[in-house]
Amino acid sequence: MISEAFSRFGIEASSEEAALFERFADLFLEYNAHTNLSAIRDREGIVEKHFADSLELLRFEDVSWRVLDIWTGGGFPGIPLKILRKNLEVTLLDSVSKKTKACDHFIAYLGLDDIWTVWGRAEDATKRPDMRAGYDWVVSRATAYMPQILEWAAPFVKKWGRIVLYKLPSKEETRDGMAAAKKFGLDLEREHPYSISGQERRLFVFRKRT
Repeated sequence: MISEAFSRFGIEASSEEAALFERFADLFLEYNAHTNLSAIRDREGIVEKHFADSLELLRFEDVSWRVLDIWTGGGFPGIPLKILRKNLEVTLLDSVSKKTKACDHFIAYLGLDDIWTVWGRAEDATKRPDMRAGYDWVVSRATAYMPQILEWAAPFVKKWGRIVLYKLPSKEETRDGMAAAKKFGLDLEREHPYSISGQERRLFVFRKRT
């Protein structure tokens, strides 16, 4: 099922990687049944709206080195990115302990290496010397309003590193985001439109210049 679903979105996965995603879907459904991580509770929805959506970034960008996922929730996009890019070092950040505990559970049962969780607020985590300006890529999927998430993300990314926001298109939010980007020393480098389940979405890729 995973391979067929991914092929519709132009996502390539080996048999080993597809098996990991099948296992991840099982784990997520099981965990979500007793701990609310997502309103999406059917397997097809998880595969499309969580897995495939998270992996859209890899169709457009060559993601490498250290990645921070802010407000990861149930592990998206960080865990799917790690499954397809084993060389990544991934940190999953969330202020809700039940979500970081769920991610710890998924990481352990999937047998993934070089991926960790951090429980805490983004504004507090920036004070950690091992995290501040420590990431090549900072990603955040469907979280806060663009100016707010850029404010949280900017201190984590290295100079010339990138911040990627998964968003629904909004002229007002984009306008406010562009103003915030200038304030935080960021340039909008690229936009990647795509569609999931008939819904138009967009990846905004910012580059840090200061």
